[in-house]
Amino acid sequence: MVNNDLELTVNIHERGISHVRNLLDRSGFAIHGVDRDFSSPSQILATVGDRRLLIAVRTACLPDAGRLDKENREKLIKESERLKAVPYFAGIILTSMNDGDIRADDIASGSEHKVVFNGMTVIR
Repeated sequence: MVNNDLELTVNIHERGISHVRNLLDRSGFAIHGVDRDFSSPSQILATVGDRRLLIAVRTACLPDAGRLDKENREKLIKESERLKAVPYFAGIILTSMNDGDIRADDIASGSEHKVVFNGMTVIR
């Protein structure tokens, strides 16, 4: 069982990163780096063809949604410019397999859940 809020946050965050990474892998993207630190402005560096992507992943449990705050948005843009990459945001929502909202500790205890992901958005 997860003992504190930080562990819950990390667990939820890692599930979102894993979902996006697996989707990119299946879609033919090359993954060059994954940063699982939820305080980092970006989590995944990937390429497809000659296009480099720097992706921020944020995950939350329904009724909340993953959001990128202004400070991390600005950091993502600066880092993307430095790496000559296109900055993207992937907002993930975890929800119960039933009709109700899922609690963060349900995720930590391994309860079944579904992922709501509507794609990635270019950040400008």
